[in-house]
Amino acid sequence: MKYTVLLAILCSIPFYHYGQSQSIKEDLVEEVQNLMIDHYIFLDKATESNQHLSNLMKAGTFESYRDPVHFAKALSKELQKITKDKHLNIVPPPPPPSDSTVSETDFITRHLQNISRFRMGGFGKIELLEGNVGYIELNGFRKEDIPKVDEVMSFFNTADALIIDLRKNGGGNSLGLYLSSYFLEDDVALSGVYERRTDTYRELHTTNVKGEKRLKMPLYVLTSHFTFSAAEAFSYDLQARGRAIVVGEQTGGGAHPVNFMRLPHGYGVMMPYARSINPITQTNWEGVGVKPDVSCPKNVALEKALSFASEEAKQYREAPFFELKDILNQDHISETDQNSIYTILKLILSRKHFEDFMINDLGYAYIDNGQLNAASAVFKANTEIFPDNPNVHDSYAEVLALKGSKEEAMKQYKLAVELATAQKDKKLAIYRENMHKFEGSFK
Repeated sequence: MKYTVLLAILCSIPFYHYGQSQSIKEDLVEEVQNLMIDHYIFLDKATESNQHLSNLMKAGTFESYRDPVHFAKALSKELQKITKDKHLNIVPPPPPPSDSTVSETDFITRHLQNISRFRMGGFGKIELLEGNVGYIELNGFRKEDIPKVDEVMSFFNTADALIIDLRKNGGGNSLGLYLSSYFLEDDVALSGVYERRTDTYRELHTTNVKGEKRLKMPLYVLTSHFTFSAAEAFSYDLQARGRAIVVGEQTGGGAHPVNFMRLPHGYGVMMPYARSINPITQTNWEGVGVKPDVSCPKNVALEKALSFASEEAKQYREAPFFELKDILNQDHISETDQNSIYTILKLILSRKHFEDFMINDLGYAYIDNGQLNAASAVFKANTEIFPDNPNVHDSYAEVLALKGSKEEAMKQYKLAVELATAQKDKKLAIYRENMHKFEGSFK
């Protein structure tokens, strides 16, 4: 029973029609013209294209085309002459099987070929380059790869810059929107789509992501002439927001969203049905491509981007530490300075440049250097970042005691003991001993 159903499905698949008759061509052109009027994004171009096709049919331009692939290419070329739209393409029917009889083996062979085509694209190389620069090769935007985005971004938790390579990326679908969301705040208008048929406009906004966003991390995107469609959208939209630097070649220039629509006799058409409108530029890259910020041949784009990214990564990594150092080396640390210390330490932690325990180590380093105000500011910020950690309160109490702030020190010692008791902390006895020693020192 299963084989019967399978064979029935296979037999229903349309294959090549050898010796394309004039009637077949007339059917195809007529349906293409109908779909152009109903769906193509620009009605004036649809009307002009249809008149052009009618003139060609009357002149017998397509009569010599017997092969479906050649006919589809010729028809696509003529449509693009008028529209200048590289997305608009006629798709020929699939080729027939080698035998006149369709067998299960034929199906399995074709299925394996489809799997191979399906798996082309997606994520390629993922590695950390010199200078602590992350590198992502992304050869296609596949919806099925969206769950991988979080894993890839997690892999680069400690990277200080990122290069996304789209030089072999011919487009795809919504993966680009989710990946873009890692580099912008939530609910940012990234792009817009206008559809003539329904006279509707909708905006595409960034969304929340499962991992840590990289709102300030240096970001570079590599492009080539092959980069097209959704890959161009990713590059263009981040470039327009000033969020990415595009390095490489001017891209292919296909900005219109498309739908696949069936035509008679097994043919199809990739129909651009809407127009992309960037909310910043109020236009798109159709016909002109994305112009790189740094123009260079595709084969040197990675080397060029890495030279810039490595330098930016160094600044990205070191700048918060230098800012923190300048504040802590002041003789007087104000409340505003204290708030800045808290913010900077949170930032350093979020970028994985510090492990949690390193803040305490920093505080003790300042104690050893005799800078008690700086140490106190670091420990205080640590209690605000990790309010439920007994150890940070015990450390803060220690520096407060050294500064002579006895009442504040005792509060912190008691809080450390209370938290450790509630959490059944293994160091509870140590925290109690520290508190009792301090109590005994000023009785």
